[in-house]
Amino acid sequence: MTLNTDETGLELLKHYEPILWTCQNCFCGLCVEGCPAYRESGNETVSARGLAQIGLALLSGELSIFELQDDLVYACTGCGWCETVCSMNTSIYIKSHGNRQTKVSGATMAEKFRSMKIADSGKLPMEIRNALTSISRYGNPYGLGEEIKDTWIADHRSHPGNSDILFYVGATVPYDHHSKAMAEAIIRILRKCHIDFSMLGSKERESGAFSLMLGEEWLFAEMEEHNKRMFDQYHINTIICLSPHDYDSFCHNYSGISHIDVRHYTQVIDEMIESGEIKPNKDINRKVVYHDPCYLGRQNGIYEEPRRILKSIPGLELVETERSRENAFCCGGGGAGLFFDHPNIHMDRTRAMEIQMANPDCVAVACPNCYQMLDGAMKSLSYDIEVRDIAQLLLDSL
Repeated sequence: MTLNTDETGLELLKHYEPILWTCQNCFCGLCVEGCPAYRESGNETVSARGLAQIGLALLSGELSIFELQDDLVYACTGCGWCETVCSMNTSIYIKSHGNRQTKVSGATMAEKFRSMKIADSGKLPMEIRNALTSISRYGNPYGLGEEIKDTWIADHRSHPGNSDILFYVGATVPYDHHSKAMAEAIIRILRKCHIDFSMLGSKERESGAFSLMLGEEWLFAEMEEHNKRMFDQYHINTIICLSPHDYDSFCHNYSGISHIDVRHYTQVIDEMIESGEIKPNKDINRKVVYHDPCYLGRQNGIYEEPRRILKSIPGLELVETERSRENAFCCGGGGAGLFFDHPNIHMDRTRAMEIQMANPDCVAVACPNCYQMLDGAMKSLSYDIEVRDIAQLLLDSL
């Protein structure tokens, strides 16, 4: 992604004017109907169509970035609903070659407004400012030292250069206990299959997914360049991603890495089960709902692999929520959701209530953001439903 650091926020927004008019001139409203932010708040302004009107008002001078409230700017979680249902995005060319400047997307509009707040006003919510500062300094949003990650990979007998297969654990490992548990389960499964892989520790920086979602496009560019240098330095040919957000960032926002095979860990495990390298054999007598992560499902079309893994576990009963697959409701962990507590939007609780209606013992996830959001929601609602990652459930059966 190439950025002109001399451009103001408004000049940057000008590049996106065609998609703003495309959205403004549409009357179907499909993007509004299923938008989780709209469903939660009842305010159409937070949907793609509403954000487009704000964008045009900013360009015309009717509004200034200083007038936009944080509740509006940080509402969108980038779930991809509007991108999926928009008829302007369905042409073969856009689906195959569309980018942020040609594809109608509420997430892009929200991210541009966040970028304008950084470029033109510098007035950010404290939680957002702290996360971005920590990513810049430490490569993670928690403000914790890089040496923690180096110690963690050493404890798991890994170091940069072990292999041309990289297990990219992302910015939340090992700092968040949910993400750490996911990563450790995947490590054990990969080693059971004798897959040689490396981890980069502190040499691995945030993929840029958080940076971009929070509007810090310049920081994204810095993270991208650093990571690409590391991939080249260690001759990486395959990347196995823990987080769908990192997977999406590498696949769609990075340039010059088409020679690297980027996989989500559910794709890798699914193939290992299919080939017979992994044979679940212990009964797990549990009723399980699988929650589709937005950045794995709607954004990248990966629906079947996680379900096949769960169906391979003896005794496990897989059930679906009313809204699943393409229609799955967002957990709220995208965009600024992990950092900004929106007063009128509680997607995590709404999704937890939907899951509870299926009466499961457990909800399976395949994303560290979803893990954090849904585990917190289940506990806050006092639901007796365990949240576990797919790899953890599979490991119980091996």
